[in-house]
Amino acid sequence: MATQDEANAILPTRTRRQKRSQTATLVLMGATPFAVLGLDPLHSEVRVFRDLQACQTALPGAQDYCETLNAEAAERHPSIAPKYTSRHQCESDFAHVTVNSSCENGWCGIDDLSVCERTADGYYRPPFSGFLVDQAILDGTYEGTKPAPESLDDRQLQPVYSISDETLSSSGDEGQGSTYRSHTPFLWHYVMANGQYLGNQNLRDPVTRTKSQLAANTSRTFTGTSQRGGFGSTARQTMQAARS
Repeated sequence: MATQDEANAILPTRTRRQKRSQTATLVLMGATPFAVLGLDPLHSEVRVFRDLQACQTALPGAQDYCETLNAEAAERHPSIAPKYTSRHQCESDFAHVTVNSSCENGWCGIDDLSVCERTADGYYRPPFSGFLVDQAILDGTYEGTKPAPESLDDRQLQPVYSISDETLSSSGDEGQGSTYRSHTPFLWHYVMANGQYLGNQNLRDPVTRTKSQLAANTSRTFTGTSQRGGFGSTARQTMQAARS
């Protein structure tokens, strides 16, 4: 058993250790808000633009830069976009009405629809529907920093695609059960080429995703007619994860 003198010598040491431990805890706790505020190195904020005009509206002082960002994303589109062996399968995922005022009396003109395009090698792919840019790149434009678009990796700049609400609302796979048919033909959503969900057509605010989610895969090819395990399934899963 320790004497009173020994106890008196031990207590200050323990107190110092406890203070150091508490200080370390406070430092770690103090680091948490930085991750919450977007400084987490594993995550990035990205901004999605429907078209060139949307970018120019958001960056009125960088009109020309928006043009080069849009052009570079469009150039990456053929090598990144998912490909399908049949038009039907492609359009079951992506075809939708793009103009809300169109389709009067239930009839839509071809110019009012977003449909898949045929590639030079006989496949089908969704059309280029806009692009995403790392928010840090956009913030830098206000300080005059404008890195060449071709120097940006796919996590910083890539094309995005608009997927039908019907595909994301599906309750079963084609030929495998019932499918919910959307009563809102004008509603569609933004997704990346890898199926990562970004938000619906009204998306305006930056979106936070992990850098691994933002990594664009090389173009995937979908064959057959069933959607089971296909692009639509991936998009639904990532939408559910984003909303949870």
